[in-house]
Amino acid sequence: MPLILNFGLTPEMLYKPHESKPWNPWIARVFYRRGLIETWGRGTLRIASLMLSAGLPVPALHENSGSVVMTFKLPDQRGGVNVGVNVGVNVGVNALFAYIQANPGHRTGEMAASFKVTKRTLERWLKQLREAGKIVFIGSPKTGGYYPEQ
Repeated sequence: MPLILNFGLTPEMLYKPHESKPWNPWIARVFYRRGLIETWGRGTLRIASLMLSAGLPVPALHENSGSVVMTFKLPDQRGGVNVGVNVGVNVGVNALFAYIQANPGHRTGEMAASFKVTKRTLERWLKQLREAGKIVFIGSPKTGGYYPEQ
């Protein structure tokens, strides 16, 4: 029997353009106005797009005790695939790389605020990406930003 989510949605439908009906429209509206979400109904599409652009598989969706769980398969430091949440810094580094690909030209302060991490943590992640040849800083120190390496 296929997994049926809220309002008759299936996991397959979440990876295609779909209408989203929040359980509580008042709370959804507050999140939207506060800038915590840009729009509803695009979260899974955006996650899938960012994962694919980072060269990673689309997360799997499954039901667990009445909740929907999204499972990410992320590469470990040895180049294999590690399933689960204990993948260390790679989660942040991979997410940052996907963010830079989707938002080229952003600066350290903007990205640290977006990821809700310290500037020092973000700088460590940026260093790993620069050393791997995945990103480059273009422009002056005052006005430049980070871009994916071509």
